Amino acid sequence: MPSSRALRHALGVALLRVLVSLTCLYSGFRGVSDDDYSRVVIAARFAHHPSLDPSGTSWLPLPFWLYGVPMALFGDSLFVARAVAVLLGAASSVLVWLAAKVLGFSERAALWGALAAVLLPYGAWLSAATVPEAPTAALLLFGCVTLVRPEPRLRAWGGLAMAAACFCRYESWAPALVFGLLTGLDAWRARQRALGVAAALAILPIALWLLHGVVRHGDALFFVARVQQYRAALGGPGPGWFAALWRTPFSLVRFEPELFAVTAVALGLSLREGQSPFGPTAWRPLAALGALVLFLMIADGTGGSATHHPERSLLPVFWFLSLMTAGLVARFADEGERPWRLPALALPLALAAGLLLRPDVRSTFGDRREEEQVGEVLRRLGARNVALDTDDFGFFAVQAALGDGKSRPLDDHDPRRKRAARPRSSAELAARLHEDGARWLVTTRERAGLATSLGAVSMTTPRLSVVKLEPGRLDPAR
Repeated sequence: MPSSRALRHALGVALLRVLVSLTCLYSGFRGVSDDDYSRVVIAARFAHHPSLDPSGTSWLPLPFWLYGVPMALFGDSLFVARAVAVLLGAASSVLVWLAAKVLGFSERAALWGALAAVLLPYGAWLSAATVPEAPTAALLLFGCVTLVRPEPRLRAWGGLAMAAACFCRYESWAPALVFGLLTGLDAWRARQRALGVAAALAILPIALWLLHGVVRHGDALFFVARVQQYRAALGGPGPGWFAALWRTPFSLVRFEPELFAVTAVALGLSLREGQSPFGPTAWRPLAALGALVLFLMIADGTGGSATHHPERSLLPVFWFLSLMTAGLVARFADEGERPWRLPALALPLALAAGLLLRPDVRSTFGDRREEEQVGEVLRRLGARNVALDTDDFGFFAVQAALGDGKSRPLDDHDPRRKRAARPRSSAELAARLHEDGARWLVTTRERAGLATSLGAVSMTTPRLSVVKLEPGRLDPAR
């Protein structure tokens, strides 16, 4: 039974995460990319039409189950999706705190490490977004650190965490395989069947998804081919192996430079004094997280990495560094001998690293507040059969705010498919809308003129126009 102090610390970490997430949303942040909204659309569809593979594409299913069930209970709105994201972020922060406890940290060091992880900028954005990176990172981190402990029950929890992560994002598979290998070796040496079960738990989702690929798609590695096809369809040369070998390691420094600077100084001082940071088994989580970094490098070199913001996948490494640094700082504080050394060296280096290296990540995130506004207004009006004529993937934000099954894009902008020509006249637009049975049209301000003869403009934003269509004007026979 955890102590009252431990419960207070866990609650404090969770509340701080909620506060940070709400602050991000209050500042105007809505999502990392259009994928955020696409995921909400799929989760909303799952809420109304449950299935084992909600996306039907290459995305893994667990995030859609986690979002879809609450949306089935409380409605398929963006508000519900964001509430789920905030709660998952809070749960993730508690799991990071538990990881520090598994590492054997004191109450103070565990709290410092978890709070530092909560305040890291990149993790703050991802924990507020409707994407699975934050819970995946926390699950991976917890699973990795259980490798330092021999208890079968704890390792089983680690295997379960790894299994959940493997059903969220593909990069989890590499650490899970390392976890399975090391735990399997432990089971063989100790002759403990429970450890064997933990090893099997970690890698079972990988086998199930590969089997799913064979049965459903005729190819165990169907997801690799789809990602490569999508990247190729976007055009442009690949990064090449030379760039792939340095981009991911450099991202560890570039996207959290202050953290890396403090970690480097604390680790350097510890090693200089001949002290191992966390004991003889510390190499195990390092090996698992190293497999993650290696996996990302190989994926980058082969064209199978994420098409945007690939540094998202490094979040478990950032959080592990936060814990490691907190543990070292607590050790220096407890020793009391020349305590000024760490801040004297680390703070100037962290400041310089932040000024020189930290990118303006916020400027790379999408801004779909107009599309959200349009979708929410249409939702309040009870609109259905809404046709979406947008210049890009912004239609996902309208769909996410409007709800499942109420809209359809005229063009899904998928670069892998041969796309129909965009209507260039009112007659062509009317024929297309009549064919789709549309009753509303969301289009750009530049193209709104094509629709003025087909209905009345009911709403405008700086970039978009909403037209309530009159069915009689769409009939080509009139």
